[in-house]
Amino acid sequence: MTTMPIIRPTLPALETILTMMHDGWETGIVTVGPVVRSLEEQACRVTGARYAIALSSCTAGLMLVPQALGLRPGTEVIVPSFTFAATAQALLWNRLVPVFCDCLPGTCTLDPADVERNITPNTGAICGVSVYGLPPDVDALLEIGRRRGIPVYFDSAQGLGATYKGQPLGQFGVCEVFSLSPTKVVTAIEAGILTTNDAGIAERIRSMRDYGKDPVKGEEMVHLGLSARMSELHASVGLLGLQRVHDLVKARTERIAVYRDRLGSLPGCWVQEFPYDRSTSGNYFVLFIGEQAKRSRDQVYEDLKKAGIQTKRYFYPPVHAQAIFQKYPMKLSAQLTQTKKASQEGLALPLYSHMTDQEIDAVCAEVKQLLA
Repeated sequence: MTTMPIIRPTLPALETILTMMHDGWETGIVTVGPVVRSLEEQACRVTGARYAIALSSCTAGLMLVPQALGLRPGTEVIVPSFTFAATAQALLWNRLVPVFCDCLPGTCTLDPADVERNITPNTGAICGVSVYGLPPDVDALLEIGRRRGIPVYFDSAQGLGATYKGQPLGQFGVCEVFSLSPTKVVTAIEAGILTTNDAGIAERIRSMRDYGKDPVKGEEMVHLGLSARMSELHASVGLLGLQRVHDLVKARTERIAVYRDRLGSLPGCWVQEFPYDRSTSGNYFVLFIGEQAKRSRDQVYEDLKKAGIQTKRYFYPPVHAQAIFQKYPMKLSAQLTQTKKASQEGLALPLYSHMTDQEIDAVCAEVKQLLA
């Protein structure tokens, strides 16, 4: 039986949520109401983006972006294979062709050189991903997009609160999409936020989250949309978390520093590199357990499970190797070496903003016993 889960969402007091929900509950305005608008305004303040659109999930946002960009079925979109499956599943829903590229050693983020190698006349977009909360090489990806005339957007699901060259994520590329699921630094229980500086993209996404309704007439559908609205309940939880995002990120990164100090130099192991020009949100701490380690990653995974410590092989398997993607058209880079290595070695350990010193001590003791 698990005694220590891999995540525990840091939630506000229930009484505070009930107070925020009161007016909407009494008036019946329980979705896309004043709390949702307050969440969107706070998201703009936190990210520096001009526009923020609250959504029912990050995946919904990722599904709507290709529609907002006008990508036609059969168009190729470059994505990393070392990511969560939703990055590419959103492309399949749009009948697009994912082109899976390699990640960089060290940061595990999308390799710009491999992106360049895999661009074809049919490339419609490039999607960069924040890995465990660490942004990719944003400038390199944007430069490729600018030079090739290809839009670049970002799956920043795990990146809320991270920075790139001193600027918060949320204002880069065509748009960025964040997750507020229970596994994220800021949670709304289930929800997402799309941020952009493009007024046209913002207008389309705002319509598309509500079935694609005409923003003026309302009755007529002018875009292919979804029911992807955010409720006032979810917005209340998310807003309270977003108001203290910097504290939550600080708490996570402090705990990651302890993990890195105690476990990063274990024989045969390594940890994600943090380049000087960016900071992580601290969404996950992952220990990579290489072939030279005392035990394999999978053995450590099983042994920690027996000890009551939940971990996750993350990201495993790599997206291009997962069953669903074998049923749809896709393209693979000739170089997925780093993706396969990271996928075979990565093990996410328990991490949450209110994790105690005693809990970290217990995890480190078990891991050291297995690998020291």
